[in-house]
Amino acid sequence: MRFAVKLLLLGFATLLAAHADPTTLKVYPEKTRQTIQGMGCGAIYYEGHITSFAARNNEKLQRQLYDDLFSEVRTDFLQLMIRPDHEPQNDNDDPYLPKFKPEWFDYCKNNIAICEEAKKRQPQMKIYATLYTPPAWMKTNNDAGGGGKERATIKPGVELELAEYCWAFLAWMQRNGQPVRFLSIANEPDWGHTQPGYCLTAESHAELFATVARYLDEMERRHPEVPKPILVGPNVLSARSAADHWIAPLMRETPNALGVVGSHDYDQRGDRLERLVKAAGGKPVWVTEWCVNREDRSPELLYSATKYWLAMTEAFNSGVHAWMAYDWAYPPRQGGEALIHIDWGNAYTRTKIYYGFKQWCSGLVPGMKNVAIELSGPCASDIGKPGAKAAAFVSADGRKLVVHVAAFQDQSCDFQIEVPQAFAGRPVKRLRTSADENAATLPDLMFKDGTLTDPLPLRSMTTYVIEK
Repeated sequence: MRFAVKLLLLGFATLLAAHADPTTLKVYPEKTRQTIQGMGCGAIYYEGHITSFAARNNEKLQRQLYDDLFSEVRTDFLQLMIRPDHEPQNDNDDPYLPKFKPEWFDYCKNNIAICEEAKKRQPQMKIYATLYTPPAWMKTNNDAGGGGKERATIKPGVELELAEYCWAFLAWMQRNGQPVRFLSIANEPDWGHTQPGYCLTAESHAELFATVARYLDEMERRHPEVPKPILVGPNVLSARSAADHWIAPLMRETPNALGVVGSHDYDQRGDRLERLVKAAGGKPVWVTEWCVNREDRSPELLYSATKYWLAMTEAFNSGVHAWMAYDWAYPPRQGGEALIHIDWGNAYTRTKIYYGFKQWCSGLVPGMKNVAIELSGPCASDIGKPGAKAAAFVSADGRKLVVHVAAFQDQSCDFQIEVPQAFAGRPVKRLRTSADENAATLPDLMFKDGTLTDPLPLRSMTTYVIEK
């Protein structure tokens, strides 16, 4: 008897599920919000892995990798790491008369090669450089590491030397045909870590930022051949902390020098990005780094890929203008830090993170605008919770609509999209990344009575592109 009742209840639940209201996304292309400045990714810790196939004279595989990085994925920013290597000892006592030896820049050959190949394939690519740490002789711990709980910082009186160190990198890259467009003077200075870095307080960062800005102004006057970069700050780990503590001192010290408000997004509490946008006071806001820094045993890192989709969706819906993945390449690992895994000089593997990022970037170009949406129904959920997520963008001329819908959950979802009539009469192109698909092109669909119905598979992202 109990078994029969269970069967009856199960059948009733299945019947209810079959007739449940679908999750509905309403898109309002006429309600535009911030203008998008683009997408980016970094060549940070493992630049040598990216160029490793050329190092083993495997030019065919090297070209293939560059194509997968920069032809197949449309990005606008390439972030580089300024390493602590190009001034092993102080060049001289005058920071305004740099005397750096060419051999000190040997490590930059990988950066230059990557930038050259990126721009061959994406001519609009802009280089964004970040100083992770100055040389050890400038540091309180005499080491490249951040010092952990001891929170290593720079020694008193070396502020101009640090500014000179940054400028020397800019000059070297310019001399090699790769001008740096954007610069951050520190990487996560709010975090007491042991990786290459140095720690600052919000106030000391603002003071150093102002010193570097004034130095760059003077060096632009003396060396107009080296373009002055746009400064990005504070580039801290926590967007919430940036909004609440770091932006105000920067605005006080040097409001005109801060060109872009940038922060990482690892402290994902509540409305942290909305707060950052508000604190920015109209300046562009970028997420300058994000990844999944944890073990992931899912097939092809599918779990990590869904976390990327969630992070990108929340960022743009919160008012962010540009978003950057942490790193293009890492050695093979069970973690979501990088899009591609490279076995140095031998082979490489594209993860689900790569395919989802490729799909997201494919239709999102600078000048598009984020637009208002309404998401309701059984699969819709709050920020940070499992469920369906969506973000929509319209082209500057209003003729192209791109909608990304991600299923950050372990069950499929009955889904439908409603758009204005001007778009509803057009065929809908679709791309999907899921457990079984890698940025796959799906058959076109058509709206019926202003509604598009398309089941959303579990742990997947579907991109819909409609053009008038």
